[in-house]
Amino acid sequence: MEKHEFRCHYSVVFENLGRVFWFIVICFLGQADDIADTVVDVANGEVQAVDVLLGFGILFGIILICFLVQNIIWAKTWISIEQDAVVIEKRTINRKKNTIGMKNISNINLEQNIFERIMNTYKIKLDTDSKTTADSTDVKIVLSKDKAEWFQRQVMEHMQDVAGEQMVLAKEEMTDYDVTYSAKDIIWHCIYTASVISVFIFLGIMIGAVAGIQSLRTGKILLDGVVHAIGSILVVAVLLFSVIQNLIRDFFVYYGFQAKRQGNKIYLTHGLLKKRKYVLAVDKINAVEVISPLVSRIFKRQYVKLVCVGVGDEENENSMLLLSGAREEMYKNLSVLLPEFTLEESRFVERDRLSVFSELPRKMIYYAVLIVLMVVFGYKNVLQISVEWGIYLIYAAGIFLMLVSVLNTVMSFKTQGIMIGENELIVVKGCYEKNITWIPYQKIQQMKYCEGPIRRHFGLATGEVHILAKSLDTVHVITYVKKELYEQIAEHIMKRKNNISE
Repeated sequence: MEKHEFRCHYSVVFENLGRVFWFIVICFLGQADDIADTVVDVANGEVQAVDVLLGFGILFGIILICFLVQNIIWAKTWISIEQDAVVIEKRTINRKKNTIGMKNISNINLEQNIFERIMNTYKIKLDTDSKTTADSTDVKIVLSKDKAEWFQRQVMEHMQDVAGEQMVLAKEEMTDYDVTYSAKDIIWHCIYTASVISVFIFLGIMIGAVAGIQSLRTGKILLDGVVHAIGSILVVAVLLFSVIQNLIRDFFVYYGFQAKRQGNKIYLTHGLLKKRKYVLAVDKINAVEVISPLVSRIFKRQYVKLVCVGVGDEENENSMLLLSGAREEMYKNLSVLLPEFTLEESRFVERDRLSVFSELPRKMIYYAVLIVLMVVFGYKNVLQISVEWGIYLIYAAGIFLMLVSVLNTVMSFKTQGIMIGENELIVVKGCYEKNITWIPYQKIQQMKYCEGPIRRHFGLATGEVHILAKSLDTVHVITYVKKELYEQIAEHIMKRKNNISE
């Protein structure tokens, strides 16, 4: 293949300067009138203004140097596709050359923020199938829209040798996606995935607002009370804003969510302010997570995320495949997008009841500490609380923490467990939130388990399996189950590994 070198779009200079730089520039421009007055004063011989003008000159020099440095980096950075590799070379004083083999690229994704939409450019993100770089994007380059689509097509053709496939899917007018969510669906997803704390805050604010309005109607609140309540109203407003902000943020992120399966690729697009286009290689997907937060569990809803390198490895980035929906709808959409994951329903082995004895020592220490604190701060009244209800409040807080601890234990027993399928290991985690992770045996890199004295006595063990993913998704913990089950898992892993090698 003929070598073709090119640079990033020039707009990358302005993006790389960062927010702090542009904040300084705005502040500098905001002082334009003062600078002009200072220049006039210096011209009139006022020596006091020289120091001020010198300060403005130094600030302007820093801005100019930063701008020139980014221009040099842009001019000296070249990108090329050579044979079976993407080469990015910086020919500055400290020369750097990054060569990425096509076979090692796991995903090539497009992203477009508001500035890039104005400039008609795309940010291209390349990720390699490597554990050492799983928590960050390996390469970011900015190209014009046409060149970005051309670059993506070239890389994909080298990766899979599927000519013309990506060109068709890159067209924005394409509408035949397999899964599409309306604005209403996205709003419901935001509600179903809201945190429990957010729900309680919202309900508390609504109840308080209704009570306040009722008090105003009955005249029970005097003017002095309203004045003193302004501070509380501001606090409530801040809490309400934080809850609504999270819901709105998720709506903007998932707006226009669409997914399509074609060949060995899954194509995802979503986003209102920042538009994202993901191309996921199916063989790079290491696990599938079906997640039900507490609100979703109540309404029997769940959403699906992928565990793979290249998506969800940066801040404000996620690996969502399907938004919240009923169980039947989820299986139907998964059968279209990921028929390779059979999601077989094997017999669920819940956390063994005898494992409660393994937690008793830790729980007893926790309860003992709480009781001592209740005695010291309540009965002994070390804080010298003069109000009687304040002492009872300390007792209530201690009892509440104990009850929460008991409830956590009960919920973990009702939620956690495993299912050992023929092709996949299903790990069920969580307490109030339920997380079901389907892991093909061939994707498991390592499995280990351990036994403590108490666990060994009851024939139990805890373990974990390791897969290739970002650090938060690498380890999947298996809670207290019979030791024999780990032997079964090991047999399935070895069997699948031997079949692949043959």
